[in-house]
Amino acid sequence: MTVLFLTKLIDYFKLKIEELKSEFPNDDFAIPADRMEAEQFIPIADVIVTGGLSESQLNKAERLKYIIVPWAGVNGLPIEAIKKRNIVVSNNHGNGKIVAERAVALALAVMGRVVEYHNDLSKGIWHGYEAGSKKEDFWYSIQGKKVSILGLGTIGRSIAKLLSGFDCEIMGYKRSIESVNYVQHITTDIDEAIRFGEVIFVALPLTKSTYGIIDKERLYSMRGKFLINVGRGQLIDEEGLYFALKENILAGAGIDTWYLYPNVDHAVQLPSKYPIHTLRNVVISPHVGGFTIEGQTGRIDETIENLRLILSGKAPKNIVDLDLEY
Repeated sequence: MTVLFLTKLIDYFKLKIEELKSEFPNDDFAIPADRMEAEQFIPIADVIVTGGLSESQLNKAERLKYIIVPWAGVNGLPIEAIKKRNIVVSNNHGNGKIVAERAVALALAVMGRVVEYHNDLSKGIWHGYEAGSKKEDFWYSIQGKKVSILGLGTIGRSIAKLLSGFDCEIMGYKRSIESVNYVQHITTDIDEAIRFGEVIFVALPLTKSTYGIIDKERLYSMRGKFLINVGRGQLIDEEGLYFALKENILAGAGIDTWYLYPNVDHAVQLPSKYPIHTLRNVVISPHVGGFTIEGQTGRIDETIENLRLILSGKAPKNIVDLDLEY
């Protein structure tokens, strides 16, 4: 088999690939130096490791049998074209517990008004006891709060585990009813989950059915609630999010996944066409939920294990249901 890597490779990833080369000397491992060289390998690749593939690239990949996505989201793939070819797609949850940690950190930061008070104190502006104990200076504890987690995959389940230490009462939203550790209530009704939680974590995959699932109407029903998004930006209506925050309908938001990203033409890029970043009740983060040493090694190890299974003639773990897109 020929395995083609169309993803950024840190040193640890390269080291693990070298181990695979030793284990499977009769297979080829292509690490292209640039985009032009990558295009030359696509027609002979049996396996491609990537999170982003165009339909034109897929059409050139005549031998392709497997796509291994080195993270969870598969929204960068031409799903319908892949389905027609019966290509197996496997994704990755090796950094899920790290993303969950970021989600809880964002919740604690926005509810604790950490960034807001840091910025004020750096200008000599005080809050709390030293400023007259005004009630508008209170920050909000997460302890004992009702929490809703939209999406109970690896990230959502890990959020629930972390929040168990704060004695939160948790409702999880998922497609089917089943028992989940640390989650006291399960619902298949997203509006029920939104009504329940004082803090709402969004950890859903982005699919045709979840695109814009948190629309303006749902955002405006979240009066006084905190919203934390570590799923994908497009799960939440962009305009609705801005105005729900600006008009203080939402108490606050912690956001790690966005609408606009830097590219070759825009190295410096604000994350939304709306000035969300200027609002005091927001903590923003540049989509780094899994960007730790532990998060990187976790997803790389799971990617390598999937490759090892395939090269051994077995099925990979975490085969994506292409109808559901996760």
